[in-house]
Amino acid sequence: MNKNYTYKFRIYPNKDQIAFLDEQIGYNRFVYNFFLERTTNLFKIHNIKFNYYESKKIIPLLKKGFPFLKQANSQSLQASLKNLDTAFKNFFQGRAKFPNFKKKINTNSIEIPQHFAVKDNFLCIPKLKSVIKIKLHRRFYELAKSIKITKTPSGKYYVNILVKKYDYTPYMQDRVKNTVSGADLGIKDFAVITTGASIADKKSIKIDNPKYLIKSQEKIIKLSRRLDKKQHKKTKNDKTKASNNYKKCGKKLTELHEHISNQRKDFSHKLSSRTVNDSQVIVLEDLNIKGMVKNRHLSKFISDVSWSMFTGQLKYKSDWYGRDIFTVNRFYQSSKKCSTPGCGYIHKDLKLSDREWTCPVCGTKHDRDINASINLFLEGLKIGQVLPELTPAEYAPAGIHNTGYSRHTMRQEAYQFIDR
Repeated sequence: MNKNYTYKFRIYPNKDQIAFLDEQIGYNRFVYNFFLERTTNLFKIHNIKFNYYESKKIIPLLKKGFPFLKQANSQSLQASLKNLDTAFKNFFQGRAKFPNFKKKINTNSIEIPQHFAVKDNFLCIPKLKSVIKIKLHRRFYELAKSIKITKTPSGKYYVNILVKKYDYTPYMQDRVKNTVSGADLGIKDFAVITTGASIADKKSIKIDNPKYLIKSQEKIIKLSRRLDKKQHKKTKNDKTKASNNYKKCGKKLTELHEHISNQRKDFSHKLSSRTVNDSQVIVLEDLNIKGMVKNRHLSKFISDVSWSMFTGQLKYKSDWYGRDIFTVNRFYQSSKKCSTPGCGYIHKDLKLSDREWTCPVCGTKHDRDINASINLFLEGLKIGQVLPELTPAEYAPAGIHNTGYSRHTMRQEAYQFIDR
């Protein structure tokens, strides 16, 4: 099976290169916002939706009205329109909200489909005569399809290299076959995971909630108060210019938020990889995260644990490594149901504040979260009985979209020359 994969590397441009990249990113942001405003007005007045191919024909006319766009890479401008087309499709199909205008202070990027090269730890891109230093911390051997250079709010630059991997054979160790994991996500503990191949050899592990945002809350408040005291524009009509101290303090606050985000991603990646590598079948609850975030008492804590990020990584890694992942109905009473084999009593009066309860039928004392993960694990055992037992020749059974390590991409070093 063919799969698209993205390698992300840090790049270190000098001052002239930073100015060039900022200009190119600005051109793409301008084109994106211009066509977003144009399409919004056309849709409101004439009910005309965005058309990528018709909009692409307008770019040459736009360059005549705005001569500075002639310095931009034409293919990058077309890629911005393609991104806008994707944003509108996601909106009309109910997958996302209406597209927003891009702001300079947010994360911005520029896509380069062709005429780029990575050679000897240097990146070459169109319209830039010098080469940009790149930190290749791993090798890849596939042909690069396109690249995207991203600038974060803290001023760091990254390059995302899109490649296509071919002919995948998922690899599964013998210890993983027929192993099921039931994961119950929570706030007190990030997750309680029960793993095993049968009821007799199962084990439950509690994963502590790292609480990265809560632990950094005092630093955020301190920097925010310090930032507010600096000279800056405080009202919409205020013409006061932001001082250099305001910009410096704002950069520190931005870097702190970026650090918290990186901590979440690192934790989520490590835990999801560990879960996928230890299981053939993974069972989760279908949580209504959007509805739960509306609770003003829990919204900050739910956002901090990033359940959506973790479940999303589990799903795509399961697809890569040939695992099966399932979600049970959100109304399934995993916490209220006694997990003792042969019992199945449902404690209907169980409250959210009750962390432990005793089954009145079998007398088993349950930890609320462990009991929920065991019930999910038992559901996984039922599913595993239906699935065919995998053999080395059946790593990718029909009807299940599985991928994993490529036979020719097992090494992790960084390839020294990729030309396009």
